[in-house]
Amino acid sequence: MKEVALVCAGDKFDPNVHVKQIYTNLHQYCTDFRLTVFTDQDIGLPGVRIIRLPDWPISRDPRKLWWYKIAVFQPYEWTSPVLYMDLDTIIIRNIDKFWDYEPDKFCICQDFNRQFLPDYPVSNSSIMRFTPSAVADLYLKFIENPEKIIRSYRGDQDLVTDYFKKRTDSVWWPHNWAMSYKWEILHGGTRVGGPDVKYPEDYLQPNEKHVVPKDCSIVVFHGKPDPYETNFGKKRLTVV
Repeated sequence: MKEVALVCAGDKFDPNVHVKQIYTNLHQYCTDFRLTVFTDQDIGLPGVRIIRLPDWPISRDPRKLWWYKIAVFQPYEWTSPVLYMDLDTIIIRNIDKFWDYEPDKFCICQDFNRQFLPDYPVSNSSIMRFTPSAVADLYLKFIENPEKIIRSYRGDQDLVTDYFKKRTDSVWWPHNWAMSYKWEILHGGTRVGGPDVKYPEDYLQPNEKHVVPKDCSIVVFHGKPDPYETNFGKKRLTVV
């Protein structure tokens, strides 16, 4: 069985829309899976395992809720390696390959600044696959002193990058498997990042609305816009 994990904390995401949408997509594009949602909300999806989020200091600061991602590294009862996905992602093709690729390693996205700096040495925690027993020490390190770690790192992504760059068993996903909507998909990608991208001069293929490689299975919406604020996301909204 393939294990999939999500985190739904605070009020940015509506579990009846965003969690349910990914659950719907999984039924379309993944075989033999179990979905586990780490959450502080009530979610009534049949067949979905719900794990309540711990009472960490971040629960009182909505600007730091991303730290709850560390909860997925807890040594719960898993049946296989776990694929974690952010809620602001859209599955567009089969994702079974995410369990087959480098099966004994920790896999994560290269940060999407790769669009401008191909050797950018930072990881992006939007899509991660890990063997729980191999990474439990990351969770244990965090809960020993969460306040100190939160002060020391800007976010979970920086902690995860720092942790796994010291290991020999971590690799990035193939470039096209999980791609940034605003920097790599929209109009074929941009030449520059940041909030001041101009159309059409800053886009690589301005006459094409979206350019999606055939091996792309997940589109990632980091920052703004959110998935269903775009026509790309609205067309794939199938929750009823």
